[in-house]
Amino acid sequence: MATKTALSQNLRFSHWYPELLLQGLTPEQLSWQPADHDTSIIFAVWHAYRADDDLVHGMVMRRPSVFVSQHWAERLPVKETGITPFGNGLTREQIGRIRLDAGAIIEYAKAVGESVATYLASLSDEAAAEEISLPFFKDIYPGFDVLSRVETIAFFSIGHTLEHLGEVQFIKGLLGMKGAPL
Repeated sequence: MATKTALSQNLRFSHWYPELLLQGLTPEQLSWQPADHDTSIIFAVWHAYRADDDLVHGMVMRRPSVFVSQHWAERLPVKETGITPFGNGLTREQIGRIRLDAGAIIEYAKAVGESVATYLASLSDEAAAEEISLPFFKDIYPGFDVLSRVETIAFFSIGHTLEHLGEVQFIKGLLGMKGAPL
């Protein structure tokens, strides 16, 4: 199916892209926070893939996340995670304390992408069309509180992920670096 092929290509890109964006960054650059913005490069990347992993595996696949099933907690230790396992609700100070290895987060992003792509390839058209309830979106994103399985995958594994990788590009620009390769 052309739709699955297109989604698979975009999944592959969105889970590979951190490798390019984080290339050559120092630990200080990864953790730097702009004066009027709470996030950092490492937090934006960690949050994007933890959310992708937990939400798609939990709500869509109904199975444990890659983080849990492949024991990523030791390689990506974040003591304070906020109101969700992926950092929602953290303060600027809490985000500032997050120090992770760029290589580990790149490996994790790829592992999440591979798991989601494998699942997507296995979905029948009927299963892909099944509705997923997203009640936490009801007030925030009206009209997007119910999506199909495949729409939910696209939303979190591609849309939400690339939204945060855009933050990475923005922060790199503030650091005087080229945000995107083009």
